[in-house]
Amino acid sequence: MSSGFIWIKGRTKMVAQTVRLNVVEETIVDDITNEKPAMDIDQEKLARLKAKLAEKTKDIDIVKQEEPMSVKPVKKERSINFGIIGSGQAGSKLAQQFREYNYDCIVLNTTQNDLKFIDVPESNKLLLEYNSIGGAARTLSIGREATEANADAIKEMVSKQLADAQVFVLCSSLGGGSGAGSCEVLVNILNELGKPIIIIGVLPMHSEDLKAKSNAMETLAVLSKDLQNKKVANIILVDNARIEAIYSNVGQMDFYSIANKAIVEPLDMFNMLSSSPSSIKSLDSMEWLKILIDSSGYSTYGSMEIEDYSSETSIAEAIISNMNNNLLASGFNIKESKYVGFIVAANKTVWKSIPAVAINYANALLTEQCGTPEIFRGIYEIDEPRDVVKIYSFFSGLGIPAERTAQLTEEIKNLSNVVKEKETARNLNVALNTGKNTTITDAQKIKDKIAAKTSTFGKFVGGNVVDRRKQ
Repeated sequence: MSSGFIWIKGRTKMVAQTVRLNVVEETIVDDITNEKPAMDIDQEKLARLKAKLAEKTKDIDIVKQEEPMSVKPVKKERSINFGIIGSGQAGSKLAQQFREYNYDCIVLNTTQNDLKFIDVPESNKLLLEYNSIGGAARTLSIGREATEANADAIKEMVSKQLADAQVFVLCSSLGGGSGAGSCEVLVNILNELGKPIIIIGVLPMHSEDLKAKSNAMETLAVLSKDLQNKKVANIILVDNARIEAIYSNVGQMDFYSIANKAIVEPLDMFNMLSSSPSSIKSLDSMEWLKILIDSSGYSTYGSMEIEDYSSETSIAEAIISNMNNNLLASGFNIKESKYVGFIVAANKTVWKSIPAVAINYANALLTEQCGTPEIFRGIYEIDEPRDVVKIYSFFSGLGIPAERTAQLTEEIKNLSNVVKEKETARNLNVALNTGKNTTITDAQKIKDKIAAKTSTFGKFVGGNVVDRRKQ
């Protein structure tokens, strides 16, 4: 897959892109065969880099956008067999994207219409039948109850279609009804099968309405309890508001396709390269597994490309510029990271131009920025036609993204106030003012009715009315 890219401050760009990879086992080049120790770092240069890091803002400067190209990845070995469960429309689309990378998946929904256009085998689709109409209309309780009603069928399908899975990955929008409403029940069902569970939860765009944002906060609270109770190993948050900003020039019809590729591609690269040898330094399968399921917290990740890589500090400079801008969710305190994984990949020609100490500067900056976490890094030569350095980073064991959730809370508050004002205005506007005094006693209404009935016209068109109050 190759997707649109953007230029970000400096000479780096963030992309959602997949390329054909061939890991080369022989020695790459003489000047980077052996990693030089951290003592080779010039401390004055490192101090200047840290100063830049301290001054760096989080602004994203979008300059260029290109349309994605459709290139199907070549099947490769992976470290972990993911079994993907997509719930709701957004979750099912993510599962479909994982399937394009050759992962086994199933999809669930409360409406047949949404399942119809998901490109997975019919045997891997399950309609959560609950009512005669179908759908959840973004009502969490409907999604939850529909999932409960179909628990046995879900368990059977997971056991059959995802039998080879080592880790379950549950994908869902946090703002919908079918997907978000199903999350808690699905976690309980999957727990019975005894395999680690990772959640990929998608936060709503800035432009979405009160219902979507309220659902997201409510579902996030539920999943956070599952995380605390060890029912879930990791919650990976991706934020459509962030992706919406990065790909702001993309048309509505293309946005979700690009967003899904941006979400899946870095995860697949970690999973694929960690299963591959490196003659320099590998991030191995067990390290990748540790990052994923030993964090007991939230995670975020991202990728970037660097075109100017020749100086000793080029890669570190890129990390400074894009530490936050290249991540698919914002508002995290990166210093809370328990584990950090980063992969640097480039073709043979590029590696010849990269000073060996450049990776040490990058490693030192990551250690500084992330509060001395346990860092796992991998350095790979790949079959990339362009002369660029590709960097993939993953941060796990984080606390809840307080800044982003506070923003959502404020947006919910403001939208709720608007809804209340509209409701008040609507109630006033539906009342019809006839100009008459509408304060009429019940006794007067009866007298008026009797008078009308006993009039000449009333006697002609109606029956006799008896006033039983006098009897």
